[in-house]
Amino acid sequence: MKSQEIKYVGIDCGKKTLEVIRIGDNSLHQRQQFSTTEIGISKLIN
Repeated sequence: MKSQEIKYVGIDCGKKTLEVIRIGDNSLHQRQQFSTTEIGISKLIN
């Protein structure tokens, strides 16, 4: 099984959220928002 490489394009830091855009091997992008609370940061790194 080939592992999929994920590239992080950027992180936009607002007052209460982080917006992360990821690009996978197939050039599809995924945009996600995370809270800047401890729980939100935990979801981002896991």
